[in-house]
Amino acid sequence: MDQKENFISTVRRKGSDYTPVFLRDLTLGLDASGVRTTDVFGEQYDPKVSAGSVLALQKMIKHDAVVGCIHTYSLEAFGGITKYPEFGIPYLSAPPFADISRMERYVPEDIDDALLDGMYQSYKMIKERAPELAVVMNVGGPVNTAGNLRGIEQFLMDTYTEKELADEIMDFSYGVMETIIGKFHDHSDAVFLASASDNPDMFGPEGFERFSLPCVKRNVEQSHSLGLPVIFHPHGVFSTDDRKDILRMSVDTGIDGFQFAEGNEPEGILNGTKGKCSILGGVDAFTTLLLGPEKRIIRDTERFMDVLSHEDYVFMCSCSLNRGLSIDNVRTMVNAVRNYQ
Repeated sequence: MDQKENFISTVRRKGSDYTPVFLRDLTLGLDASGVRTTDVFGEQYDPKVSAGSVLALQKMIKHDAVVGCIHTYSLEAFGGITKYPEFGIPYLSAPPFADISRMERYVPEDIDDALLDGMYQSYKMIKERAPELAVVMNVGGPVNTAGNLRGIEQFLMDTYTEKELADEIMDFSYGVMETIIGKFHDHSDAVFLASASDNPDMFGPEGFERFSLPCVKRNVEQSHSLGLPVIFHPHGVFSTDDRKDILRMSVDTGIDGFQFAEGNEPEGILNGTKGKCSILGGVDAFTTLLLGPEKRIIRDTERFMDVLSHEDYVFMCSCSLNRGLSIDNVRTMVNAVRNYQ
């Protein structure tokens, strides 16, 4: 199997030749190619610079799966404001629906076609230039998208005080996700629901069950109809005995892979997913991978490999990679995975 086949086979639990690596690089490739953030996010999104940056990092690290573009969750089409620091990470500075009356002016299909077209072209270029790699579609998860639209603190307050309004925002969020998946599916090999804000530690297991999981299930149904497996990446603790039910409910949405975030024990995740979906995850991106040193990176990597390497397992760190992170540390981590096998 080539790298793409090995990754997809692992995610679908059909066997693998080795433990594949997916880094979920969103902007670190810009450091690999040495370009400015604004070289991609200028007056128009530059797909050539984007694709070149993604592949520059892959050439250095040799990972098996890539996100198809230098990524942003830009929502200018709905009136939001995203900032693009010259050598920094894009960030949303003004959510479009902080004034909720603005939501009535839009439909999810209004999401910025010009930006999406540029990102789509980047996906296409990578598929053409590196057909041996798996290209993973990075889509903001349900509450992630709602939080970007409304402002995460305000949306979490809505889930407690204005539940019907929160339901309406979630419907809009699902529509945005549906539009993105429909746009990118023909140059993608899998869908990744990037769901840091879909976090039962933030708004409770009940809120997670009500607001996150129904939307995930709908995304799974759409993606499966397009022939794509789905990986769900909520944050929060899922590996303890008191979280067995919400881990089970997450798996029951039909996802093909579950990526655990920092703070989880791999044994607990394995107990709740074994034979049901693949597992993705690994070292803490915000401590071990960011700070090192090399011995710690290798030790923590081997700890996850000890527990999971003989399972349906894709090695990742705990969250996305962005510019400013040490590429040498990333190389140390990936080399430790390769040397383990």
